[in-house]
Amino acid sequence: METIAINFFKFLKNPKEKFNETLYLKEKWNLLFSILLLDFILVIIASGITSLIDLHLFELKSDPLEDLFSNKAAFYIIIIAALIVPLIEEFIFRLFLNYKRNFVFQFFDAFTNNKAKLFWDKHFKKIFYLAAILFALTHLTNYSNTNTLFYILAPLIILPQLIGGLTLGYIRLKLGFFWGVLMHGLYNLILFSVAILFLNITSLTKTTTVDYSLEITKLELGLNKPVALETYKTGAKIDSIIVNNSTVKEVATVLNATDTTLLKNSNRINIRFINKTDINNVETLILNELKKHFK
Repeated sequence: METIAINFFKFLKNPKEKFNETLYLKEKWNLLFSILLLDFILVIIASGITSLIDLHLFELKSDPLEDLFSNKAAFYIIIIAALIVPLIEEFIFRLFLNYKRNFVFQFFDAFTNNKAKLFWDKHFKKIFYLAAILFALTHLTNYSNTNTLFYILAPLIILPQLIGGLTLGYIRLKLGFFWGVLMHGLYNLILFSVAILFLNITSLTKTTTVDYSLEITKLELGLNKPVALETYKTGAKIDSIIVNNSTVKEVATVLNATDTTLLKNSNRINIRFINKTDINNVETLILNELKKHFK
């Protein structure tokens, strides 16, 4: 592991397209898993910076990503994240790093007497880093933020993806295109499996009084189809309100909210409200609680 990490950092000092050594299958698997582990270690460190930005400067809103995976079964999410996305992204951002697969440069070579190849060899280091940077920059679309500070801090926000672009580029050149797809797929498989199993639900409110009980949880991934807000009444009295996998804006609309912040928020939530006595301002109570967490 230590030797592999050292070789990787040496490679980053002067990226090259070709490697002279021949690796056996066992050595290839060892290299793959060692770089995957190194990737996770570096990404965890870089994610600490992203978390500080999210906690202390401004909220990083990942609405587009949530919309993509919401209301899907866990199996469907894994198929997209671990198979389809890696294949597409590796095809776009790293297939061309091997000159034999770079059909654009080869096309220009046919008309420029191999000047495109000379340019490629001379500037390969820049091309390699440009591919990693472009890969990272596309992940800015994971967020819906548009404030100026977001773009100023963009290099720090996409640092985890930049690290991924570098490690995946190394594996693509060292082992081949499909090994890069495999590593990308394994990375996403582990990441999304952990998210689904352990990080999917965050408790926002859990209040129990003599008058009522209210529990609100936030969903990172809205698994399966949502259930519309259900209100149970005895006459005019609201006995309970149940919400499963609905967006804040959907709930706010049903509860007749006027707060535009809530009416635009796409975070997914569960709500369990039980009326123990005879309080009649239930909608206001729930909306006020939502305002505390979704400003």
